[in-house]
Amino acid sequence: MRARTWLRALAAGVAVLAVAGCSKADRAVMLAPGCPKGPAARPVPRAATPGTAYAFGPHFGAPAGSFREGAVPGLTDVVSLADSGHTTVAVRSDGTVWSYGTNVKGSLGHGSLERVHRAEPRQVTGIGPARAVYSSGPTFFVVLRDGTVAAWGSDRFLVRGGKREGYDGVAVPRPVPRAGNVVAMGPGQLSVLALRGDGRVLGWGINVTDVLGDRNSTGIGVVPDVRGAVDVATAGGAGVVLTAGGAVCAWGNNAHGLLGVEPTGGQSGRPVQVRGLTDIVQVAGGADVAYALDRDGAVWAWGRGVSGALGDGDTTDHVSARPVRVAGLPPVRRISAFHLTGYAVDTDGGLWAWGSGSGFGRPAGTTGGTARPVRIPLPGPALDVSGHHALVRDR
Repeated sequence: MRARTWLRALAAGVAVLAVAGCSKADRAVMLAPGCPKGPAARPVPRAATPGTAYAFGPHFGAPAGSFREGAVPGLTDVVSLADSGHTTVAVRSDGTVWSYGTNVKGSLGHGSLERVHRAEPRQVTGIGPARAVYSSGPTFFVVLRDGTVAAWGSDRFLVRGGKREGYDGVAVPRPVPRAGNVVAMGPGQLSVLALRGDGRVLGWGINVTDVLGDRNSTGIGVVPDVRGAVDVATAGGAGVVLTAGGAVCAWGNNAHGLLGVEPTGGQSGRPVQVRGLTDIVQVAGGADVAYALDRDGAVWAWGRGVSGALGDGDTTDHVSARPVRVAGLPPVRRISAFHLTGYAVDTDGGLWAWGSGSGFGRPAGTTGGTARPVRIPLPGPALDVSGHHALVRDR
């Protein structure tokens, strides 16, 4: 036997033994089909229509008597917003950045770590011109018009691109080192993913579930084997991308079926295709649940279904590795997620929600979510949504 042939046979034998020594879930993940190679991707920033920031629920822990619902004073001409639950940050069409709510270790970006509540928006200085804003809990990331990223808030580790500097807050915007050519972002609670204009994905943060790919570093770097992406999301311990060919791929933790692999369990730094999803145009991620919007306006969900997060009529703590269609929605043009709540904006601008935070319109004092989508009343057509804030088209 030639040396090369012998080495190949040895490698194959080692791989078989490795698979044989794993659990059934580990084997299923290892043998799952990889992400399909599609057309080259050149994603561009999403075109945004300006609107007014509208609160349809209060900030968590807001003081009694503070602003709870309605058009946020001064936040008109907004093109992007991010609501962490305690703090809301908005980008206006002139590139300025504004914030209001409770300051959680610097989440307002106003230069203080003191926990105070600001009832009216104030400009975040030292940053701009900005294009879009995203949140990872009380840590905020702003993509500037030149494709770089600035960040501030409660987690210095994420603000500094995964550098081990502790977890004290950052009260003013700082540039995220080595983050450039960024088109969109998908921050999670422990890690951050950012889509570049070449279809590759940057990642940084904690990598215990391989959400940064098969590498040991926590610092910012390209996620290996992820190419051809046009949209990105983080769903708990897993990363999710949409490819230019309309397929969805995921990597990281499969404990809740986010890789679309059965039986659930195991994890992989190698992206695998989530089967059953075709002609997808957008992805979104919550807390261990993911969503996809297809070209026909249908919304699909997979992962953890507690409190109705899958929109499948079941509020128990169950899991689906197979994407299920969220029933009861008209044709949809945009989706979003907040923890265990899914959101959809229909083609007429109607805003719908399901899951743990979707008990809107219930009698005061009642809690819990809904397992089917419910309509959230707004004063005008919705353009986008984050947390308990919607971007409503200016009249």
